[in-house]
Amino acid sequence: MPLNGLDALVAKLRTMAQDTPKRVGSALYAEAGIEMTEAKRRTPVETGALRSTGVVAEPELSGNRVTVAMGFGGPAVDYAVPVHENLEAHHPRGQAKFLESVLNEAAPFLGQRIAARLQLGSSAPAESAPTSEE
Repeated sequence: MPLNGLDALVAKLRTMAQDTPKRVGSALYAEAGIEMTEAKRRTPVETGALRSTGVVAEPELSGNRVTVAMGFGGPAVDYAVPVHENLEAHHPRGQAKFLESVLNEAAPFLGQRIAARLQLGSSAPAESAPTSEE
């Protein structure tokens, strides 16, 4: 009789293992969206074209690896990298390193924020998780 309970446990663990990368991807995507919003707020604005190109790609799963790409520019805005990298440029609105600075500030907290989302079982923001502003 205990074998049936063990079989059910093994089946549940297998299901959880299969679902985890997708759940992590959803949580990571949600957090990347929050960080992209802040990056857009920091993006230098002359015409608004660069700010409007900020994107967060859908999660990509490869084995047990989950990635979410973020970026600015695309084919329509060839000046995204120079604007991002030029620390000497004066920007009346926005700043250089508008994406990098946001991610560097968020990095110490992202793992905890993603874990909180997984614990809640959704991609809703976790109220107790720290943000990059804390």
